Amino acid sequence: MELDVADSIETNKTNLAAQYPDAPDDAIQAWAEIKYNEDTYEEEFGWRDDRVKAYPEITDQLDKLYHDIDDGLLGEDAKTGSWYLAVKEVKDNNPKPSE
Repeated sequence: MELDVADSIETNKTNLAAQYPDAPDDAIQAWAEIKYNEDTYEEEFGWRDDRVKAYPEITDQLDKLYHDIDDGLLGEDAKTGSWYLAVKEVKDNNPKPSE
């Protein structure tokens, strides 16, 4: 269920105010907005961050690609090479939300 921005921020404000009853209203408002932005970022872009963390180091990727080319794995055969399979695994395990 997708929440409206105001509803989500209001919910965060209510929860934070209950948790920190002595905190000033402007601090509660700021925390509520930050929490909302963190949550929506994770929902929308978390998959991308997961992929970046999961990819092999670029030197390892280039070494795999070199060996795939050296082994003649071009065209459709390239899809059986170690570089392609390593990158495909990361993409499969961290799909875009639209996939």
